[in-house]
Amino acid sequence: MVARYQSTTTTIDYERRAVGLTHEPSCHVGDWPIRDTMNTRQLVLGAVLVTVLLAVAGTAAGQSEVYVRGEPDLEVYTPDDTVPAGAETEFILQVDNEGDVDAGQGTNRNLVTTARNVIVDVEANDDAPVTVLSEKQSIGSITDEQPVDVPLRIEVPDDAEPGTYDLHIEIDYRWSNRVSEQTQERSTSKDFTVEIEVDDNARFRVTDIDSNLRVGEEGEITGEVENVGGEDATNAEVQFPTEAENLFPQETAVAVGDVPAGESAEFRIPVEVGSEAEAVPKRFELPVSFRDENGIRQTDDDPEFLADIGPERDTFGVEAVNRTITAGSGTTFEVTFTNNREETLTDIEPKLFTDSPFSSSSDEGFVESLDPGESETVRFDLSASGSATAKTYPVTLDVRYQNSEGESRITDSYRLPVEVLEPEESGGLGSLGTIAMLVVSLLAVGGGYVWYRGQ
Repeated sequence: MVARYQSTTTTIDYERRAVGLTHEPSCHVGDWPIRDTMNTRQLVLGAVLVTVLLAVAGTAAGQSEVYVRGEPDLEVYTPDDTVPAGAETEFILQVDNEGDVDAGQGTNRNLVTTARNVIVDVEANDDAPVTVLSEKQSIGSITDEQPVDVPLRIEVPDDAEPGTYDLHIEIDYRWSNRVSEQTQERSTSKDFTVEIEVDDNARFRVTDIDSNLRVGEEGEITGEVENVGGEDATNAEVQFPTEAENLFPQETAVAVGDVPAGESAEFRIPVEVGSEAEAVPKRFELPVSFRDENGIRQTDDDPEFLADIGPERDTFGVEAVNRTITAGSGTTFEVTFTNNREETLTDIEPKLFTDSPFSSSSDEGFVESLDPGESETVRFDLSASGSATAKTYPVTLDVRYQNSEGESRITDSYRLPVEVLEPEESGGLGSLGTIAMLVVSLLAVGGGYVWYRGQ
């Protein structure tokens, strides 16, 4: 019995010393001290657990530190390297980034593979008949996720020799070479060369434009397309895909036939202009679709032209031939109508509207047709009341007609001035009074003559 307690005591003392507990237990049984074995073991296990947790936390903290090393890898491509001679056109470069990671976590690759503050400068080779109109361009950052387009304006003269030439590209950029506790920043400038091909296919320009477009009217645009390229074009057509508000082309594609190199073809495009349109010059695109010498359908999107839209005008010019009437009398009121449109108008029915002091027993007229610019006079009955004050009054007309499409239209009202004159007689006597006075005078003269002979 004694030996067992001694053994237990030795073990407990050792465990207490291991965790720094040297005080004696507070409980005794007889002369033998009873050690708190269970609590001591729990303290030891807790200390070991804390040590393990601190070690794991330290390892995790070390693993959470970012470390990655790499660099961007840029390349330049041209999706379409062909440009036409005799035109200013857009030329697209594509800058691609195939960034490399040398070390570290791949999940953080964009920290070192992204090219920042990228500046692109392009020049043509000395022997290239090409002028790069675009200045240096700053295009921001380029990741390795997708390429970036760089649009350029390229000008090629009419007499440019067809062939393949070089464009020189200089790209400046910055990047982070290594990201860790101490990040390394780098910058560089790299040179690239791409090819540009000048072709001499059929291409077009618009000449001899004539437009009679007016606000609120149907008109047309006429002109010519000239093939300024070196190849013949067959089965050509001009396209008019305007999206301008208040402009309604009656045809969006008009065939012009074959157009050999150096020759021209005429075109005519009917267009209706809405009443809300502005009377201003407008620029229109006129792509030309054609078949090349290999029979392949091509389209030249560059042709464009400028056309004026005239201000709104009345459908008819309306002018009163006689503008005066005497109070208390009637007259034949004559009005001349002139067709102001660029089309023949038919079934023309003018109608006269009168208010006091006027009235009309025949207020409608009819004209079978009027060609553009043609005129005809229509006659109406018009009377003025005897009590009318001598001054100018308005009469109103409107006209119903049919246009060249057979559509029935009616004009806005026209207001014409008519002047009412006072009667020519004075003293308030009318024509009957004048006759009576004349009879009395004759009788007086005759009576005087008879008396004279009697004497």
